[in-house]
Amino acid sequence: MEILELATINMTKRNYHYDRTEGDKDNIYNTIRGTEPIGSTDYEGFVKCKLVHGHGWSVIVPDLVYIMDNDTDFTWFQFYSFMPNQLSKFSDDEIFGTLYLDIAFGHTLRLTITNEWHITNLQDHSNLFKCRITGPLNLMDFSTGKGKLINGIPYKYLYHHTLPATKELILKSSSYRGSLWNYQGTKQLENICYPYFTSLDALTKPSDLKMIAMANNGEMHLMVDVSREVVPITVYREDTANRTATLIQLIDTSIVLNNHIWMHTHDTNGTVYYEICSPFIYRVGLEPNTLLPFSGQQIDRVANTKTTGYIVLGDSTTKVGLLAPFDEEHTTHIFKIEPFHNINSNILRFWFYNGNKDLYTNKRVDEQKFNPS
Repeated sequence: MEILELATINMTKRNYHYDRTEGDKDNIYNTIRGTEPIGSTDYEGFVKCKLVHGHGWSVIVPDLVYIMDNDTDFTWFQFYSFMPNQLSKFSDDEIFGTLYLDIAFGHTLRLTITNEWHITNLQDHSNLFKCRITGPLNLMDFSTGKGKLINGIPYKYLYHHTLPATKELILKSSSYRGSLWNYQGTKQLENICYPYFTSLDALTKPSDLKMIAMANNGEMHLMVDVSREVVPITVYREDTANRTATLIQLIDTSIVLNNHIWMHTHDTNGTVYYEICSPFIYRVGLEPNTLLPFSGQQIDRVANTKTTGYIVLGDSTTKVGLLAPFDEEHTTHIFKIEPFHNINSNILRFWFYNGNKDLYTNKRVDEQKFNPS
C-alpha cells in the first residue's frame, strides 16, 4: 500500500472516476477499501480474467470489468483490490463463480460468472465471461473510461502523457518506442521493453505522479501490514511540467500486461485480500528495442508483442514481500498464469478438473532479466 503525504490542502471535489478527492494543491487518492455495503442493483456486464497459481493454491485474477453501452462501445471500471474467489459445481454444465472487487470510494462489486456464460479465451490466456454485476444503484458514476469491442476483443482508451515535442515525434512516427526501464524507473531491462500508458486523463498534481510510480523528489513510501513499518523506495524523478501533452489510444487489452499484486493478511484467521500495485499504470510488453505502432488512435497486437506468463505476488506482511513488485529481478514471489489460448476449456471447468494438482512447479515462465550495470 502506498502512503500519500498530506499537506494543507483545500479539498474541493470528489472525483468518482479516479477514486480521489481533488484539492487546490494536490489530489488525495483513497486507500480504504470495502467500507460500503454491496448494493442490491444488478447489471449485465463482462469480465476478463486469468487463472494464476502460487505454491499450493490458485486464484482468479480479474483484469477488466465493463458494461456495454451499445453493440460495440462499453464503459469500464477501475478496481483496486479483490477477494479470493468462490466457486461451486452442481454438474458438468452448472459451474458458478463469484468474484468480489473493490472500486472507488469504498464500494464493492459482486461478479457472478457461469460456465454457460464463457465467451472466449484471448491470446494473453485470459477468459472472457458475461457476468452479473451486483453493486450500487449509481454504479455508472464510478466508471473510469470507455472502450470498444473489435473482432470480439475488448479495446480500451488509455492515455500517454509526455512533452509537446515528444508527442509530435510520436505522432509523426505513428509508433511508441518501448522503454527499457522497469516501471519503478530505476532498473534497466534486458529481454523486454514497455510503452507505458495510464487511465489518468491528466497529470497535474504531485500525487498524480505517484500514482504512476514517479515523484518530484524521486521517492515514494510503502507501509508493511500489521507492523506499520514505513518503507521508502526510489522511483523515477519527474515533474508534472514534463507531462503536459497527451495522446489517447484505443488499445487491445490482450496485449496489456497485468499489474503486480500485493497480498494483504490482517487477522489471525488468515483472511486475505489482493491489492493491485500501481493500478493506474498500464504496460504493453515488446521485444527489446522495438516499436509499438498505431493507426489513428488504435493499437493492435503486433508480432513483437511479448508476454511474461507471470505476475509478481508480494506478501505485504513482510518488507521483502512489500518490495517484491519493485524488486522483480530478485523476488521469488510470483503467480504463474495458466495458459488458455487455443484450449477448448475455461477457468471454471479447469478448476474442478485439476483439483489437488501441482500446477506451479513445472510451469515455465519468461521472467524479466535486468542489466547488471
